[in-house]
Amino acid sequence: MSRNNNLLSIGDMSKLTGASLRSLRYYEKLGLLIPACTDPDSGYRYYSFDQASLVEMIQFCIELDIPLKEFGKFADADDIMDYRAFLAQGKEIAQKKLNALKQGLALIEEIERRMDFAERYQVGQIYERKFPKKFFYTKSCGDSLVDVDLFEMAKSVSDFAYSAYREVNYNDLPEHGILCEHSPAGRAYYAFVEVPKRMAGRGIKVIPGGTYVCRQSEDTQIEEARDIFGAYLTDKDSYLAIETDIFTGKQKINKPLNELRVIGL
Repeated sequence: MSRNNNLLSIGDMSKLTGASLRSLRYYEKLGLLIPACTDPDSGYRYYSFDQASLVEMIQFCIELDIPLKEFGKFADADDIMDYRAFLAQGKEIAQKKLNALKQGLALIEEIERRMDFAERYQVGQIYERKFPKKFFYTKSCGDSLVDVDLFEMAKSVSDFAYSAYREVNYNDLPEHGILCEHSPAGRAYYAFVEVPKRMAGRGIKVIPGGTYVCRQSEDTQIEEARDIFGAYLTDKDSYLAIETDIFTGKQKINKPLNELRVIGL
């Protein structure tokens, strides 16, 4: 069989499109890329120049994470390719990816803002900070943290939050940690995770907004909140203490800093 000068060998097609020989053979196996002709003696595959566009479409499909088996849905029995429909689906997938990237970038910027704030203060320094009203999903730890498996408690509220965020399409950066309600009747500790406002009324605690007195520490100190912030709580019989992780530019991998906050009720 003599080679037609208008045909490309599989090697030529590979160089032209950047697709590997293995990929081209795989596309053929799936029925997506059938050589224009195959030499019956040597078994060499030859492609038309027009098929380079088809290879590029297949690569585009892969880049968009469209399963290759879906690609065949856009071609009919006469090998007529509905490129408009294919591009419409590709556009939809690309838009979803773009939205996800924007959300990821917004999350990174929010973490950077939190780092900038945290780095204004030294560990152990007391400062004031305003917070809006927040909403916490909680799980009771009882009246003491002694013998409480905080890891399991945190995992429990986090599992709830994961499903909850998917339910309401929540893309913020929620806080999590330990909440303590102090009153003349005693203390009540809770593991918590922040949830969106729209979930209020489903057993969610409403945490008041206002000016909180805060301090960063390397170890959990929520049980010593009264001693640490005593000067600010002298006339308060009831108050909330919240302890949560705080982001800083550099910190120990396995030991993030905590921010302890209190507000009188």
